[in-house]
Amino acid sequence: MAHQFPKRILQEGAETQMDKINNTCRRTLLKAVKVALKDEYEEVLKDPVFGPLLAIIENNLIYSGKIIHSFMCKQLRVSKLHELWFIFAKRPLRFSMQEFYAVTGLKYKEEPDVDFINWKNDKGFWANALKTNAKINLYTIRDELLKVCNEWSYVDRVRLVYLSIIQSFLMAKDWKVYIPQEYIRLVMDFEKLRMYPWGLRAYDELIASILRAREDVHTKNSYVLDGFSYAFQIWIMEAIPDIGSMVGK
Repeated sequence: MAHQFPKRILQEGAETQMDKINNTCRRTLLKAVKVALKDEYEEVLKDPVFGPLLAIIENNLIYSGKIIHSFMCKQLRVSKLHELWFIFAKRPLRFSMQEFYAVTGLKYKEEPDVDFINWKNDKGFWANALKTNAKINLYTIRDELLKVCNEWSYVDRVRLVYLSIIQSFLMAKDWKVYIPQEYIRLVMDFEKLRMYPWGLRAYDELIASILRAREDVHTKNSYVLDGFSYAFQIWIMEAIPDIGSMVGK
């Protein structure tokens, strides 16, 4: 007797065609950051936590909406915390925090003994931004900060690179969304920055976006996918190595 899986969001053969997935990972911003802050970018590229994220851009991985949409249509209706399930060729595939970690290397365990709240005031640009509760988004970085940051300290320019990666690529926020003060506090101490459970935060953001987007799979010919969807695509490509040729990149 064949094993009974939970229902799919779309039955086999009823998959929709998608004109476009609006991916919010802002590679163009990071390319501008690399041009303006070459040395600082190279330093972050060597970072054991954030360097592998930049390597995705450096290796020119092409974002494939077709690959992602093909799997969005194969999603199973499963209500489990920190887990999504898909079915491919009658085989169930899990995308949980463990799989996200395997792809990104980003830690997902909390560090209750680490003080992520307090920070040292070095009287630089970002310290002042924290003191004044400055409103900074990706537009601010692109149109203003990259033009004046050569007047800052070296460490503040490195912080700008980190914040650009976090906001535009890892959390993949809209251009207009302000960078949380929490993230600015974290870049004030690079050791704490690396200890923060970015995997948990980024995974939860991505999963919430996938769950929102799946409601549009039935009715719309395009939808927005927030969060670090490159990790989702890499997982799919590793789970099904021939997926690109199957769906047509």
